[in-house]
Amino acid sequence: MEHQSKETKFFNMTLLLLAGGAVLVAAWDVAVSRFRGGTDDLFFVLVALLVALLFATPPILFGIRTGWFHEKFVIDDEPPATEAAAEAHAEAHGVEGESHGVSNRLFILVWIALLGLTGLEVLLGYVQLRNDLMLTILMGASIIKAALIMAYFMHLRFERMSLVLTVVPAIVVCLCLMLILFPDSFRLFHLR
Repeated sequence: MEHQSKETKFFNMTLLLLAGGAVLVAAWDVAVSRFRGGTDDLFFVLVALLVALLFATPPILFGIRTGWFHEKFVIDDEPPATEAAAEAHAEAHGVEGESHGVSNRLFILVWIALLGLTGLEVLLGYVQLRNDLMLTILMGASIIKAALIMAYFMHLRFERMSLVLTVVPAIVVCLCLMLILFPDSFRLFHLR
């Protein structure tokens, strides 16, 4: 058991160091280039920060599960063992026989929020903003929309954490595919 604890601690510390390194890479790029490369620099910084988040997620979840953080952040993804336990769990969490404990009202509110974010994105097309500011707002709104869709309409908010973490390999593949395009973006930058 102690051997497993040492391995887990080593694994978590390695992931935290990698996350810190990715944040340092993003900070270095901002300090050195000051976005002279335009969208290429912004893309590089966002990818580095996403990689940092990807590396930091498992240690943070482990810390929440083992009590490193306050008890109210503990994630309970254990299924109830019996029907009585399921009813007690549903009663404790305010679930009253509805699908995943939410009503249609919540789904309609999320849908309205998605429409509002889409309207904001369309409106930005008609407003004269600096390109880097507009791109940052558009990318942020797109990330928020994707998170809302995955959480509510794909029901990941209501699933066990282990199922949610199956999305991580897809994110890694997408990042690798984007990194393949970096040489071409640098080539285009030098053609200006």
